[in-house]
Amino acid sequence: MNFKNLYQVKTKRLSCVFVSVLIFMSTATLNAQTNTLFKIPSRGITSSLPATIWENSLITGNGTMGALVMGQPYKETVILSHAKLYIPLNKPKQLINQASRLTEIQTLLLEGRYKEAAKIPAQQRDVEGFNIGIDPFIPAFDIRIEQPILPIKNYLRTVNYETGEANVNWKDSTGTYKRTIFVSRPDSVIVLSITGNGKINCSIRFDQRPIEAKQAQFVSQGIANMQINANGQWLTYRSEFKNKYTGGLEGYEGVGKITLKGGKVKVEQGKLVISQADEVLLLIKINPSYNYKTSQIPLLKAELSAKSTNYDELLTRHAQIHGELFNRSKLDLGGADSDKVLSSEALLSNAKKQVSFALIEKVYDAGRYNIISAMGTNPPNLQGIWSGTWTAPWSAGFTHDGNIQTAIASVLSSNMPELMSAYYNYHERNLATYRDNARLLFGTRGIHVPASTSNTGMDTDFGETWCLSLWTGGAGWTANSFYDYYLYTGDQKFLTEHAYPFMKESAQFYEDFLKPGKDGKLVFNPSYSPENNPSNGTSQATINATMDVMIARQLLRNCIAAAVILKIDEGEIGIWKKMLLKLPEYKVAPDGTLREWLWPDLEENHKHRHSSQLYALFDEKDPFITNYPRLVKAVNRTIDEKMKFRIEEDGGEMSFGLVQLGLAAAHIGEGEKANQIVKWLSSKYWSTGMGSYHNVGSLFNTDISGGLPAVIIQMLAYSEPGLVSLIPALPKEWSKGTIEGLLLRGHILVKSLSWNGKHVEVVLKSAVAQNVDLKFPRSIESISAEKIKKAKYPFHPERYMISLPADEEVKVVVDLK
Repeated sequence: MNFKNLYQVKTKRLSCVFVSVLIFMSTATLNAQTNTLFKIPSRGITSSLPATIWENSLITGNGTMGALVMGQPYKETVILSHAKLYIPLNKPKQLINQASRLTEIQTLLLEGRYKEAAKIPAQQRDVEGFNIGIDPFIPAFDIRIEQPILPIKNYLRTVNYETGEANVNWKDSTGTYKRTIFVSRPDSVIVLSITGNGKINCSIRFDQRPIEAKQAQFVSQGIANMQINANGQWLTYRSEFKNKYTGGLEGYEGVGKITLKGGKVKVEQGKLVISQADEVLLLIKINPSYNYKTSQIPLLKAELSAKSTNYDELLTRHAQIHGELFNRSKLDLGGADSDKVLSSEALLSNAKKQVSFALIEKVYDAGRYNIISAMGTNPPNLQGIWSGTWTAPWSAGFTHDGNIQTAIASVLSSNMPELMSAYYNYHERNLATYRDNARLLFGTRGIHVPASTSNTGMDTDFGETWCLSLWTGGAGWTANSFYDYYLYTGDQKFLTEHAYPFMKESAQFYEDFLKPGKDGKLVFNPSYSPENNPSNGTSQATINATMDVMIARQLLRNCIAAAVILKIDEGEIGIWKKMLLKLPEYKVAPDGTLREWLWPDLEENHKHRHSSQLYALFDEKDPFITNYPRLVKAVNRTIDEKMKFRIEEDGGEMSFGLVQLGLAAAHIGEGEKANQIVKWLSSKYWSTGMGSYHNVGSLFNTDISGGLPAVIIQMLAYSEPGLVSLIPALPKEWSKGTIEGLLLRGHILVKSLSWNGKHVEVVLKSAVAQNVDLKFPRSIESISAEKIKKAKYPFHPERYMISLPADEEVKVVVDLK
């Protein structure tokens, strides 16, 4: 086959897929030259093929605006998004009064009539005409770039994690070219640059994201009109929504400004046509519109005109912020240099036979990069901040029964606490709605966080099977993330003004909701273990799901601790202590696993993607589990059963369920099991652009971008106030390595932690003077540390107490037996 001739014949009609195949054919024999022709980022990814589907795009973002870069050299598509673009399909309505039928639900559940109880919320929804769901997340628009199609001599696309740049590099007969895009944090602008050592001839236009036939009705229901324009050096995009509700989003607008070095620009058929340029710079800004009649385009043009047109200057300003965040943490497991320079395609392909250390290091970086890029205006939704489809799975909302908690799981521990403000601000904006949820669904004070939300905090899930409105754990789980911020940072003002008020309202819900049963123990009725049903029943509506009990126990314990720190609410402390004593105890099932429901006759169902009964080990080592060997053994058996199911499914759907298993395994010291889960998560759930997936090889989703680094961190360092446990779940394969930049509870920074066989070195820096227990998985043979006092525990040979001064680095060197 003559590649050159074939590529030049009718090239304008080549599909993206065919172009990618041809590029691969052209570059397959040239990979050895890639390192010299194009710059490979020291921390980032390379990819040898353009994306043929949007899910394989390169990723960049600033937490408010995002871009997906397909990487086609001559017919490029860049998909833009904005964190606030939830299309208003649903007219706001009063939430249904589930509380008016709560006694009926509770009675049916106590009688064992679970399916009948589950139907009631759906019936009440129909009675009250409550037919709305969450508003879906949609993409903004596309940038389309066309350049003359010529035979390609070399190709590479990359993402530089330290700068946030997504790059497309290629060489043809006219020269070597680079197209780069990043989204600036300080300037809040999308920056696109095209450079090369040959003249640049191209056209650039804005375009609506393509609408598939099955999406046409959805789009027509939501979009009233769309206007695209090109004029002078400007590109504009306006999209108006059909549904306009008081205070809600009415549409959005985008503006792009072209600046050239050399060459000329003219307008043809709605696009900017550029000829003989030495450099092209396009700055873009997207704004949501809450008053569509008054266009923001003049304002956006003024804002863009005030920005620098020097690419290096814009990048430097952005990289100082983005790069500083990203570079705070680094993992080195000794991955081979030859593996580190491999393309993502090669790394993932090789992982089918053996998961390399280089791949694990790469996904650690990729996950942190993705979460940094997605987190700013809001926490990451199911797709982070990006979307290439009008109809995203589950509307790309915020799912609070595990997804969002997994996505943010490593934000604190990998030392990026300031990003968490997006999460806390989101929940505090919705507090009034959460109070309505508690009152109307359960007849209580306090707050109720639904399983799924988007631009509002209203509960909309009233299905007979997926009876999510009966789940009461959302607020308690969220409250734990609030309290954790205090434990990691020591920010007492945050504890006083944000965390404790949220925690207290979450506890008030339980004060009203929980009632004693015949044995005097408090009963969780209704209850729900996401998203599972007992094996001897078909209903997900149950009583006393173990997860619900765990969440309440954790919350009450944290509320007591916080109130003591703040020296307030003595009366509440007494109430919470009494409630703790009345909570159901955890139980071991007949098969030796930890029971998922603490109610008679509800049998285990291990073949399920969630691991909700292990909740108490997701974020911490719950002493109500770890202090009881029989319960630890039951947890271990549960992990075994869940892993068997995952093996049968070849990894299976819902990757964040594997994160849950991995965290639980790490927190009981099962390093080999945690390592197996890390291998699955590293090799099966990533795109060639190193975006993460929900299922094996499919369904773009950011959950494990945050969750996988969390599992790795917890294998290497676990912390509670006054306790630092090092390498608690280190697998044998990880014989040596280093991790840098971990934040610990107790506001301690691990500057670096290195291990080589039995030898361990750690550099700690505490924000306050404090005594800390250092714990290791085996007995200590020798320990040395400069400038600190240390005391050995005679009956705990694996533990030492050290006295850390404030704001001083302390190096501890340990040899284990």
